Amino acid sequence: MIFTNIDKKTMQTLCTLVKLSEPVGAKRDAIVNVGQFLGVPKDDTLELLEEWEEHDTMNLKSEEEKMHFVADCFSYMGKNYQPRKSERELYDQVVTNLGIKAKFYN
Repeated sequence: MIFTNIDKKTMQTLCTLVKLSEPVGAKRDAIVNVGQFLGVPKDDTLELLEEWEEHDTMNLKSEEEKMHFVADCFSYMGKNYQPRKSERELYDQVVTNLGIKAKFYN
């Protein structure tokens, strides 16, 4: 894992998001946005995109854990926020990969 001043849970959350978002490609900017919302500087997020490892991710088993993860990552997409296409695609991919049904944006 990258050593930063960001707490371990936040970095695990972001690593898990990256894992669920693969291949990252066009979703790179959306992941950076989520990272910034979580308090991770852009440069750290960009570095993490290249260097994360499987053991840095969270093991989400229950439906509740998965829903909490999605809420942590995407709660900024709530009221009166019009997400960009890449943000909607990232959100949809993560929700699909987790096998849950959730909806935060209008």
